[in-house]
Amino acid sequence: MGRLLGKYIKPDLGHVIATIVFTLIQYGIQIFALLPESKHLIDHGVADKNMDEIWKSVWVMLALTAGVGVCALLTSYFSARATAGYTRRLRNACFKKVEELTPQEFAALGESTLVTRTMADVTQMQLTVINILRMWLIVPVMIVLELIMIARLNLTIFFILFGFFAVTVFFLAYFGAASRGGFEVLQKKVDRINLLMKERITGARPIRAFRNEKLENRKTMDANEDAYDTAIEANRKINFLSPIALVTMSWVVVVIYMVGTSQIQKGLSSISELLLIFQYVTFFITSLVAVPFLVSTLPKSSVSSRRINELLDYESEVRVEWHEVEAPKERKGEVEFKDVIFGYAGAVDVIANISFKAEAGKVTAMIGSTGSGKTTILNLMQGLYQPTFGDILIDGVSIRGCRDPWLKEYFSYGTQRSMIFQDTVRNNICPDPAMQDEERIRSAMDASCFSEVLADKPEGLDYMMAQGGMNISGGQRQRLSLARVFAKDASVYVFDDTLSALDAKTERNVLKAIRTKLAGKTVLLVAQKISTVQEADHIIVMEKGRIAGQGKHEELLKTCRAYQEIYETQCYLDQEGESK
Repeated sequence: MGRLLGKYIKPDLGHVIATIVFTLIQYGIQIFALLPESKHLIDHGVADKNMDEIWKSVWVMLALTAGVGVCALLTSYFSARATAGYTRRLRNACFKKVEELTPQEFAALGESTLVTRTMADVTQMQLTVINILRMWLIVPVMIVLELIMIARLNLTIFFILFGFFAVTVFFLAYFGAASRGGFEVLQKKVDRINLLMKERITGARPIRAFRNEKLENRKTMDANEDAYDTAIEANRKINFLSPIALVTMSWVVVVIYMVGTSQIQKGLSSISELLLIFQYVTFFITSLVAVPFLVSTLPKSSVSSRRINELLDYESEVRVEWHEVEAPKERKGEVEFKDVIFGYAGAVDVIANISFKAEAGKVTAMIGSTGSGKTTILNLMQGLYQPTFGDILIDGVSIRGCRDPWLKEYFSYGTQRSMIFQDTVRNNICPDPAMQDEERIRSAMDASCFSEVLADKPEGLDYMMAQGGMNISGGQRQRLSLARVFAKDASVYVFDDTLSALDAKTERNVLKAIRTKLAGKTVLLVAQKISTVQEADHIIVMEKGRIAGQGKHEELLKTCRAYQEIYETQCYLDQEGESK
């Protein structure tokens, strides 16, 4: 926890110092000026029936109270600024780390825990920092100063108060430490709930289609009840803290009243002195009551800080030596795989002996059954995965260990799943406002046939898309996703099965646009249908992570058995459809 505080609150060190200074001034006025002034009021005003002295003390106390109020406002302002800055930097660091994760690392950690760590755990650290600035740094100082002031006035009462205080601290430390493990388990169960909720939202349609609502509700309820039981058990231990502190301090007040009364009767103490001690004791109890709350946050903060550090320090099991790679001097877009082998951590090789060249100005297509390794090859090509063996060249430059921005600029990538953001069509096609060119956007829409969708929309490019593009059909979402690919000025254009939801006519128009609008560019086209890839300049047939054959359509029909099987299956299905 100390590491996170030291690193991310450093830029707001001035606000932290200001918070501490004004808090010390505030409590210094209360302890060393305001409370002693009340004793002066009793001794020299009330006891002597001196109204001038009484009014003088009243005005002094009003001025001191105003000073306390101003310090409290400044403390709240500076602590809020420091906390907000700390939270922003910490959450940005977590988000940046998530962005840097490769798909392999992302899958290893899991989406639900990444959301919990970036949101809930960072929020817990935010509460911790505000408590540190407003209470943790001050409460110990307050307790020590109040004990010192009471010791100066009455040693007997000091030892009584200190004894009860030591007992209270012991119980606070014991129950606080006992609850830490429970909160650690609770955070993992919150991860589980987040995962179930994500599945419920993203899989709403299949759940309803298979009438699995009761099953999913039961799973969510079980996870909630499990987390509920864990939360009850963890909080049961720390819920003893406040009652213990209040009961102990209540007994302190009773004992002090008894001892104080006896001292007054024996003439060992004055009424004004005893009243001042009671005021110090009241402040002491107020400070001590905050301690259980602070102690109860320690286990939660400790767990959250550890989980955040795990994310920020995460390193994949696959060791990769990242280094700077100089961009190719001549940007053609030629991609070459040389005997590439790749396997996920703890798994057998997903692909092996992959060698091919995608030349600039040509369409290279890839076809194969689901799970044959097509998308994995595309991810390797973009540097999202690192090959276990072999090498990948972009315009003759090896990209092994490369994370430089130029590599991302090389590609315009259309994913299998159409990702539509809740924003205007303009911003969905070209997210960067500085790069938005209306002519280029409209040209991209023409190429993807999305212009037809906007034809009856009066808002045009400013038409607002719903979350996930739910206000248009699946095929229209895919057209919008394709427009995003066409709009980017890149050297290599990748279409990862992005034509699957298009009708035959639209698919032909898009393939024609790929030939004309992307002439001179390197195009990699992944598809499941022979009709999509048969006119490509070079076709790669994937089977079980290996290349089963390469060449043109006519060549593969003669030489590649895997391609023949795909062709025969799809032609048979087409003939069956025509006969019906």
